[in-house]
Amino acid sequence: MSLADRHGLAGLSMRQVAAALRCEVMSLYNHVANKDDLLDGMLDRVYADIADPSDGVHWRAAVRDLAVAAHEALVGHPWASELVTSRLPGPARRRHAEHLLRVLADAALPEDVADLGFHAIMIHVQGFTHQQVGYEQMMRSGRARPDRRLGDVDAEEFPFFAAHLRYHEQQGHRADDFGFVLDLILDGLERAARPTARPAARSTTRRRAGRSSGA
Repeated sequence: MSLADRHGLAGLSMRQVAAALRCEVMSLYNHVANKDDLLDGMLDRVYADIADPSDGVHWRAAVRDLAVAAHEALVGHPWASELVTSRLPGPARRRHAEHLLRVLADAALPEDVADLGFHAIMIHVQGFTHQQVGYEQMMRSGRARPDRRLGDVDAEEFPFFAAHLRYHEQQGHRADDFGFVLDLILDGLERAARPTARPAARSTTRRRAGRSSGA
């Protein structure tokens, strides 16, 4: 994990791991089956550092704490977000999902709302983190300077996109974009859980299922 933190996954090899441990490469295979097995263990170790939700707190606060902790853990190891969507969950990652599902269940949310909420939160954590890490890496490399990006956009052809880039150039980085979007999701879950919102929530679920099946 330390090697990957310094050099990224592209710079991580079994030979480098062996050299860091001062052993032969073949000795590693007494402990892991192959590099994929090593990567699975590394990713699960990241999730093992996420604290369990506190008892006796409101479900919204518990969900928010879990999501923020997962985001911070993945940002702390920039290579980890690359692996999330391509690896089956290990024990620690399954436990994290179990905690989130339990909190949503304890909130007495309808089953379809809880399911939609679980996926929305997980996708937000994974997608936002992956984009943030990638953007920060580009900025450090100098390939995504704001002045260069704005200069590459034809403001007459793409006026709204150019205005969007200019806004970020002038305003800079907002303090908590992640938390803002997370709160929008939580606001939506609360609204969908209200009795007057149930028909709309069921209708949304049916439309989503239709799109997924190609209907």
